[in-house]
Amino acid sequence: MNHKLLFLAFVALLFSGCHRTTLEDLAAKTAEDYTERYCPTPVENCQRTDSVTFSRETHTFGYYYSLSGKLDDSAIIETHKKEIVSTILGSLKDNTSMKEYKQAGYNFRYVMKSSTTGEVLIDKTFTKKEYN
Repeated sequence: MNHKLLFLAFVALLFSGCHRTTLEDLAAKTAEDYTERYCPTPVENCQRTDSVTFSRETHTFGYYYSLSGKLDDSAIIETHKKEIVSTILGSLKDNTSMKEYKQAGYNFRYVMKSSTTGEVLIDKTFTKKEYN
């Protein structure tokens, strides 16, 4: 009887150890859960988060936003694009919740489109070289 219990415990341990959660698995789950739970977010500061994605092939998180109000203007975005991209990069650098992904060299893509026309106003991917 004692040997049966020991054998069953060993088999259970063996099978539970077969599937290890990788950082990729965690990233995909995090993006999926965030999108299902919160997206689309309410409009705040003329922007709304539409979704968050993760590409296993490129190790890239994708953040998709819709711009509205004063920011829903391609001329204004073009005029201030450098400042906007710089602000996004600063936020990414300061974001401690993404520390593991940044240490692993993952990429972070930000796509901002017009709420009225659907035109992509900003599409910027940050690599480790930029946020490190």
